[in-house]
Amino acid sequence: MHGCRIHTIVKAYLAIISVFSVIIPEVLATELQIAVLISRNESPYTEVLAGFQNYIVEQKIPVKYNTYALEGGKAHRTQIFQEIKKNTPGLIFTIGTIPTAEVLKVFDVPVVATLILDMNMIRHARNATGVILDFPVETQFYWLKSFLPEARKIGVMYNPLENQEKIELAEGIARRMGLELNPVKIYTPKDIPNALKVLANNADVLWGINDTLVFNPLTAKHILLFTFRNRMPFCGLSSTWVKAGALYALDYDFYDIGVQCGEMAVEIIRGAGANSVPPSLPRKLRYILNLRTARYMKIDFREEQIRKAYKIFEE
Repeated sequence: MHGCRIHTIVKAYLAIISVFSVIIPEVLATELQIAVLISRNESPYTEVLAGFQNYIVEQKIPVKYNTYALEGGKAHRTQIFQEIKKNTPGLIFTIGTIPTAEVLKVFDVPVVATLILDMNMIRHARNATGVILDFPVETQFYWLKSFLPEARKIGVMYNPLENQEKIELAEGIARRMGLELNPVKIYTPKDIPNALKVLANNADVLWGINDTLVFNPLTAKHILLFTFRNRMPFCGLSSTWVKAGALYALDYDFYDIGVQCGEMAVEIIRGAGANSVPPSLPRKLRYILNLRTARYMKIDFREEQIRKAYKIFEE
């Protein structure tokens, strides 16, 4: 009888031990080290980071962040990379083109990247995924038709080395949507003035795309002045372009981009390979309008469109 009682106590004790062996690793789990490399410590980079971190918190994953701004020179970057290697992160989150390019040269650690324009930067990397700053062509043409229902001919300037595949895709999409795409190839910035003259007679609207040769700070003034003087609406690339005179632009919900990246990170943390998590585009958008340009070009936005705009420029 006494032996049975001891046996019962031992079984109960072992049961308690087995329960704690399951619970303790979850409660006292080692914090995951995540290195964050950010182009600049300012918005919209900080908005993205906030969305990322808040999503990870919601998943109750214990994480320690080491955040670095790559704003210094080569020596500063070398020091940062040495510190990252010392901390042996389980994942690296890059926000911006420069951090992403630099990290992919140096680290084999899983990388989630965003605020980059070129899908090819991570498409073929075996240790990277992320959210690319672009919208599907269908989405862009949907909003173009919404804002400019009379427009049928879409002009676009592009560098074939950078965007030939995208333009070929866009031509088919335009036809399916009852639109006509008139692309003009640009090989050097000197080709832009003649291209604009050609499009002035063959397009109802100029479509701006992510193309570093064609649309950049050095070409912006000439493009905007030409479209304004010729009353050719320009679908801009960002708030900056709209403020300077473009008719409208689609914009990103940067906080939600951070959440998207957080979702990718959690998949990787739970065992998925980085290259098995497909890169994606932003799932939420907002838009910006320039009412001064609209008045000059005699374009009437609907009241609902104005009311729902994320930002409006009137002067």
